[in-house]
Amino acid sequence: MNMKINALLLGALSVLTAACSSDSPGEPADDALLKSFVLTIGELNYHADIDPDDHTARIGEIQYGGQISGVDYRLAEGATIAPDPKSLVGEWPESQEFAVSKDGRTENYTVYLSAYVAKWPEAENEIIFYDDFDQADGLDYDSWSHVPYGTAAWQIYMSGSPDQAYVKDGKLILTIEKKDGKVVSGGIKTQGKKWFNNCRIEVCARFVEDAGSIGQAIWLMPEPAYQIYPGWPHGGEIDIMEHSYLNDYVQQTLHSHYIDIYQETPSGKAAYADYNKGTFNVYSADLTDEEIVFYTNDKETMRYANQHFPNESELMQWPFRGQYYLILSIGAAGRSEVQDADIPSFMEIDWVRVTRLGN
Repeated sequence: MNMKINALLLGALSVLTAACSSDSPGEPADDALLKSFVLTIGELNYHADIDPDDHTARIGEIQYGGQISGVDYRLAEGATIAPDPKSLVGEWPESQEFAVSKDGRTENYTVYLSAYVAKWPEAENEIIFYDDFDQADGLDYDSWSHVPYGTAAWQIYMSGSPDQAYVKDGKLILTIEKKDGKVVSGGIKTQGKKWFNNCRIEVCARFVEDAGSIGQAIWLMPEPAYQIYPGWPHGGEIDIMEHSYLNDYVQQTLHSHYIDIYQETPSGKAAYADYNKGTFNVYSADLTDEEIVFYTNDKETMRYANQHFPNESELMQWPFRGQYYLILSIGAAGRSEVQDADIPSFMEIDWVRVTRLGN
C-alpha cells in the first residue's frame, strides 16, 4: 500500500480519536451573525472553530464531504443564511461560502474541511486493502480483530480467541468446535481499523457443506462513526455471502429500514446463487452511491439501486452511503442450536481484496 493511501487511512482513523474533542465549538464574537456551525456524520457532531476576524469556520476531523449526513447552525436572532447549508448534505465541498445577513448587514463566512481529500473514489481499480494471509507471524492485527461473544444469534458461540480464527499455510481458518464441553466458534472483523465504500469487496473462500446446523458468512456492517441511521436494520447490513442448512446455494442479502420494515422491495432481500462445491469461490459486492451489485465468481446475482426518495429521512432506503467494516464468521445456522454431529467444522479464506471503483 503506497504512502498516499497510508496517509488517507491514518487521517480517517484520526476521526475516531479526535471525535471526543469535536464537541467544543469555536467562540465567535458576541455580535457575530454566525454563532455556531456543526456538521454531522451518523451520530457524531463536528463543531467548526469560527475565526471572528476573517470569518472562517474550520472543521479539522472530516475528510470526505460525501460522509456528511446533517448540518446545524445558530445565527444571530433575525439573521438569514444563503445558500441553504442543508442543500449541500451528501456533497459537501472542501470549502463553501455562506452569506449571513441581518438588517442590511452581511457577513461572508467560509466553512473549510481542513483534512479534506478528493471525493472517494478518486482512482479506479486501485487496490486499497489486500490480505492473502501469508504473514509468518499470523493475523494482521493492524487490520483485524477477533469477534467476541455477544447475545446476537450469530455471536453466541464466538470465543474471541485466535484458537478458532488463525492463519495457517497461507489461509485464514475459522473453526467451530467443542472445547472443554463448550461449543466455540471463530470470526474476525475490521471494525475500528478498516472501513469501506465506493469499492468492490472480494473474498475467496471455501467451507464445509455437510454441517446442517452450521452457518458461514461474509458480510458488512456500518462503522459506527459513519453510520447514517442509528440502530439495526436502519444502519444497513450487506451480506456478501451466507450459507447454512445444507443449502446447495449461497445467499446474498441486504437489510435496511426500508427493506425490512416497509418490505416494498423484495429484490433487496435475497439473491440465491450457485457456487462450486468443495472448492474456493469468489464472493463480491460493488458498493457505490447509486447501487449495490452482488457477484458470485464474477457472475452478477443481484443489483439494488438508490431510489433517491424525497422522504429518504423517513423511509431510510439508502443507509449505504455510510462506511462499512468487514466480518468473516462461522457459527450457528440462523437461530438453530449447533449439533454435536456437525462439529468440528470450518471455513477457509484464501484472500480478501478491496478495490476502489471509478465514479
